[in-house]
Amino acid sequence: MEIKIPNEVMELIGKRGIKEDDVKDVIETAESSNKKIVMGNRNLAKKIIGQATVYVDYELEKGLLKKHATVKSAYSHRLMLGEIVNATDKSDWVCAHCNEPALYGHVAMTYMQVTRNGPAVVCPKCKDSWVEEYLATKTLAAVEGLFEKKRA
Repeated sequence: MEIKIPNEVMELIGKRGIKEDDVKDVIETAESSNKKIVMGNRNLAKKIIGQATVYVDYELEKGLLKKHATVKSAYSHRLMLGEIVNATDKSDWVCAHCNEPALYGHVAMTYMQVTRNGPAVVCPKCKDSWVEEYLATKTLAAVEGLFEKKRA
């Protein structure tokens, strides 16, 4: 599979401390396992790499001979996602693994041995969950910083 990462996205992921190889690994893993959520030709995949969960938002085009992925964004967080607490509102996402609608809900999130419930996109059937970019790069990053500051 050909994976294209535009220059502006390379700059963004560099600022976020995400490696190009990790972005490619997330996409290749998602495409081989079909563990991702989709909305049209937009895909959101994740993989735990080291102490972080790395997400890649990409568009997928299928050609005659092979697939082409164009990365739109990548981000990460260090909270561990646990059990789904609830699934309440309809989303536009579909779980590609089980072909069921994904819902907005809450999951148990653990960081530095503290667990709290937080919002996520969830698949009630396969029990997987994903955090959207706005939440990971703003709220969860602030939470991680506060916990680390308190610990120091």
